Amino acid sequence: MTRQTGTLSLDRRALLGGAAGALLAPGVRAQRANDVLTFIEGSDFDTLDPAISRTRSAEILFYVMFNRLVRWTDTSLSAIGPDLAESWTISDDKLTWTFRLREGVRFHDGTAADAEAVKFCIDRLRDPAFGSPNRSLYTAITAVTVVDPRTIRFTTEQPHAGLLENLAESSASISSPTAIRRHGRNYGRNPVGSGPYKLEEWAPGERTVLTRAVPSARFRQIIYRPVPEGEARLIELEAGTADIATGIPPEATARVRANPRLKLEVIPSSFQVFFELNCARPPFNDVRVRRAIQFAVDREAIVQRILGGFGTVPDSFVAPGVQSYEPIGKHPYDPDRAKREIAAVFPGGFPEKIVMWTSSGRYLKDQQVAEAVQGYLNAIGLQTEFRAWEWASYQQTLYRRTPNVPGTGYGTNAAHMWVLGTSIPTADWRLSRRYQTGQSANILGYSDPRVDDLLNRARVTLDPAARLDLYHQANRLLWQDNPPNIPLYNQSQIIAMQRGISNFNAFAFEIPLLGEVSKS
Repeated sequence: MTRQTGTLSLDRRALLGGAAGALLAPGVRAQRANDVLTFIEGSDFDTLDPAISRTRSAEILFYVMFNRLVRWTDTSLSAIGPDLAESWTISDDKLTWTFRLREGVRFHDGTAADAEAVKFCIDRLRDPAFGSPNRSLYTAITAVTVVDPRTIRFTTEQPHAGLLENLAESSASISSPTAIRRHGRNYGRNPVGSGPYKLEEWAPGERTVLTRAVPSARFRQIIYRPVPEGEARLIELEAGTADIATGIPPEATARVRANPRLKLEVIPSSFQVFFELNCARPPFNDVRVRRAIQFAVDREAIVQRILGGFGTVPDSFVAPGVQSYEPIGKHPYDPDRAKREIAAVFPGGFPEKIVMWTSSGRYLKDQQVAEAVQGYLNAIGLQTEFRAWEWASYQQTLYRRTPNVPGTGYGTNAAHMWVLGTSIPTADWRLSRRYQTGQSANILGYSDPRVDDLLNRARVTLDPAARLDLYHQANRLLWQDNPPNIPLYNQSQIIAMQRGISNFNAFAFEIPLLGEVSKS
């Protein structure tokens, strides 16, 4: 981890007009009491139900609102340890996992966080009628059996090398069955967990307030606020109305370094941002075009000129920090080659406009990067149409199920390509959820039987070296032979905070551990 000190100046407040004035209104500094932690970043979420959430911003809160059976014990993801479960065993045939739960744990509504609750939540994830986007993580589990109130047993048909990794995912957070039954599909607005903090208030687009649920929790309140404009986030830090802000614009890091009241954390990330390609419709249903377009984008220029060097050019299908990472080699920038290879498929040029979608404010400089890619595509003779979206609407549109729509079946057919990113660190989930045939997050219509076979074999291979080799083979196919996306950059986490913040840490998959932070 690189730790740097920095500053924020307010010389651009005028650009934000009344918003800046509101941030500096009298009395707002009082919010920075040492028992209140205010955390801001660029995007909001649309649900606080861990079983259906797709957003990292919500996941940040899940880590302090809920327990899982097991958890990652360090930010390098080198080991898994107890959480709601205090211990576990696996049978000799590797098909039965038995977990012993901690005694006396209760949800915030007073009900027991026992084996029946675990069964309810895991069965809910596995139920195809429920439709969790994370369901494929748990379908290898064929039975969930309550042995007694403190003992739960999982059965699988085949050995499952990644089961503990999957149970450490935020989607496996254990919720109160009583609350789920009471609120139904509105549970995402009324979540109830057993973690150190509980939900007090959620005003979408404005703020989410968590309050202390156990005496050992460090803060009376944790306040999460979405602030899409990077400049506004900087002003909040300068004004003292926020304690921690993520997604600091690269050009603002000099301001951070010069301010003695602030400090900067630049943390390596497993996050890779890419343009996903709609493989269900022309021109990207032809693998030759998907290969050719890799040469159209100058990634080094994007990293240096737009990101200010706060990122790296991808040299593999996944970023460093993902379990299956291996350096393969960067795609060279060769627009003439891209033009020639596309002309071989469409001698008269592709006749339609390429519809490009991007989020705005979700990823580091996402809209600016997408606009640069638009320019690169125009330069090789492709016509393009561009649209930027607010994150919550973007998510809902991309993943909306639209009956009788050919190809993806998710309502994405209005676009040929769209910006997304992922920091998922576990190899199976990182590769399978978007690129294995039929998976719930495979919204691009990608299918390669060779990739499917390699991922299926890796899932049941318990030898770590043999399993890793299978993932490496899948990486190479996805990177070179049959690419489903245009990798753009590996993102660094640029986080600014008040100097009184200590014990700050974050997973490489961009989840700050707010429950561990101290403030003075």
